[in-house]
Amino acid sequence: MNKIAKTILTISAISLLLVGCESKDKKDANTSTKATTIEQIQAEKGKPARVVKAGKAKLSDVRKFTGTVEGMQQTSAIAKLGDPLAKINVQIGSSVQKDQVLAEFLFTGDNTSYQQSEEQVKLLEAATQRMREVKEKGGLSQQEMDTQEMQLRIAKMNLETARRATKILAPASGVVTELNYKVGQVPGANNVFCTIAKLDQVILKLNVTSQEVGFFKKGAEAKVTLNGEVLKGKVSLIPLAANPTTRFFPVEVTFNNKGKKLLPGMFVTAELDTRQVEGVVLPSEAVVYRNGVNIVWVVKEDGTAKRKVVKTGVMTKNDVQILDGIEEGETVMVEGMSRMNDGDKVLIVE
Repeated sequence: MNKIAKTILTISAISLLLVGCESKDKKDANTSTKATTIEQIQAEKGKPARVVKAGKAKLSDVRKFTGTVEGMQQTSAIAKLGDPLAKINVQIGSSVQKDQVLAEFLFTGDNTSYQQSEEQVKLLEAATQRMREVKEKGGLSQQEMDTQEMQLRIAKMNLETARRATKILAPASGVVTELNYKVGQVPGANNVFCTIAKLDQVILKLNVTSQEVGFFKKGAEAKVTLNGEVLKGKVSLIPLAANPTTRFFPVEVTFNNKGKKLLPGMFVTAELDTRQVEGVVLPSEAVVYRNGVNIVWVVKEDGTAKRKVVKTGVMTKNDVQILDGIEEGETVMVEGMSRMNDGDKVLIVE
């Protein structure tokens, strides 16, 4: 009896030992087949990527052009003498009226036109008065009197011309936007002393190429962003010929400028909504520019990656129009493309 019991105990122990060994072998087998590296995980489950569906949409073709601001009805005050400036009555930003005295010349004796005209008027006034007295006594005809008075009027006009030449006068009302000389300097005859413009409205002159001038329409809205504020103007002039020197078309945009935020001489960028296009549109991050071509990665129906070369059209800050290479409804990657190769299995993540 004891012998039978001992045999049973021995068989049970051996069975337990065999079961334990078998479990260990299975565990070791599972451990050896389980993926342990990133490459193995990606090969088994796929490389992670975020995707979107290519769809059709409308995009605004917003183009940027640079140019210089000019005052409306901009005119120049011209110096007419070669004498030094004795006095300047304005500064940049001064508001002036037509014929207001902007500056006066120092009399040097080199130019005596005004003094000569003044003496001639005095002489003719005295002579004319004597002739009137003679005429009253019947000693002079009316024709002779008319001729004398005409000579006096001409002399007075010459005097006024000479007087105006001794000063620099405002040719029009407006604001002084540029001042080229200081007291004591010599502007020289026929040189620009200052520039005067109306600033309630200003003109932005844009240099536009022959390829782009066709996008402009008279009355179209243009925007300029200045210190975070958007200022709106309208296309007011589209020239029919290019500048022969620069070969650009100087398109003009007019802005209401009551706050005088746009000032002559400013170099600014204008945005113009030139047209609307419709077609397949993708997020900008979906298109990768590499080696001179635009690349888009798509996920095929079998879940693998494919690299496609595309032709792009209108681009905005967030979207790109696709002219060729992608069809509506295709699954397009927007993240995870940098580690992709053609044929890789793709794990789509949210």
